[in-house]
Amino acid sequence: MCTRRAEDTRLQHPTRTLVSLDAGIDEETVRAALPATTDIQIVGVVRGVDESWTTLQETPAELLLIACTGYSERALFLIASTVRERPGIPVVVLAHASPDGFLRRVFEVGADDVVRLPESPEQVNFALQKVLARKRAASSLGDNGNAPMICVLGPKGGTGKTVTTSNLAVALAQAGRSVSAVDLDLQFGDLALAMGVRPEKTMYDLVQSGGSLDSDKLNAYTMPHESGVRVLVAPTRPDQASSIGPEFLREVYPLLRATSDFVVLDSSPGFTPEVISAIDASTYVCMIGTLDTLSLKNTRLGLETLELMGYDPDRILLALNRADSRVGIGDEDVLAVVGRRPDVRIPSDVEVPRAVNEGTPIVLAKPDSSAAKAFRALAGEFLQREGHEPGPAKPGETRRSGSASGRGLIGSRRSRDDNGTNPETAQGDARKGLRLGSRRR
Repeated sequence: MCTRRAEDTRLQHPTRTLVSLDAGIDEETVRAALPATTDIQIVGVVRGVDESWTTLQETPAELLLIACTGYSERALFLIASTVRERPGIPVVVLAHASPDGFLRRVFEVGADDVVRLPESPEQVNFALQKVLARKRAASSLGDNGNAPMICVLGPKGGTGKTVTTSNLAVALAQAGRSVSAVDLDLQFGDLALAMGVRPEKTMYDLVQSGGSLDSDKLNAYTMPHESGVRVLVAPTRPDQASSIGPEFLREVYPLLRATSDFVVLDSSPGFTPEVISAIDASTYVCMIGTLDTLSLKNTRLGLETLELMGYDPDRILLALNRADSRVGIGDEDVLAVVGRRPDVRIPSDVEVPRAVNEGTPIVLAKPDSSAAKAFRALAGEFLQREGHEPGPAKPGETRRSGSASGRGLIGSRRSRDDNGTNPETAQGDARKGLRLGSRRR
């Protein structure tokens, strides 16, 4: 919500704006809330979602305002349709009330901002200019903002997502790429612990810092790892997680993609709003499973959920953890249960939990181990898909330095994703809010 006064962020020409009125709200109320400025040009006021969608197709609008009085499935449909079919048009919701769950759903389906009415025209203008400036900044990133983003995903905990994320990120850095890693397990994230990074600044600190967000500021809140990977650390306490939502993360991703060669996301268990938003913005999904019946069943459900979301199956890589375990499940069984063969098999290795307890990715701790080779093969899959030849590791990035050691951190938080030890608690609803169609990448 906007609480600051409008700043001078004027455009060179008026922003052509279409206003959609949901049932129960009148045009006079909306016009009274709009700023009397030449920056905003109303090109149409339309009553009803169906009519608004039709008009949007026929009008050269650059901004869509949706005004409603309460929870409105029609408004949610219009937002989702606009985000899917007209991704260049920002969507701002003017809401006369904020019924339970509506604001969260508005952001889940892709709205850029919400203004609660009544509000002064100055505050509304600030919200609109902020959204437009953010959209212009994202557009100006051009090719530099299109670094591939990999969402490491597992429907349930205990599959090894965090171990995979940390080793994948470091392996990409060892190949000579600049890498950013983000811990999306906002309540119980362990990426910093797994990598031996001290959480001096976290995502929560970034949110609480206030002001505008740009690449320099974001860089100041990412923690450096000895490999060269920069880590955006999850909050250190579960109660801080509620301060971070999909709308904030949607601001973060383009900035990371503009300053990195790869962005790797360590997701939380389940399909939470933050995970859905990450999948929607990602270039690839790396689905993690293990070689047991329960995990394979959940992996299949996860793949089916991605299909419901319209995610391109060619952009999904399947990695099986502990894939050499002798548990009576062969490749044909995996194919029968999951519906596809794994792209990478990561073998069991006693060194993996040891490396996690030391806060060192296995690709650094034991680079010649079978697990380390498998993680480098996984990184090679993404490098190959992006047309990169694996380059040499940068000097000093393949050895542990004493200053970056994870020793002493083990008491600060229990590791839950250390190749199967201490499984995470599953959360989220795998079927909730998923029919959003194609994503913007």
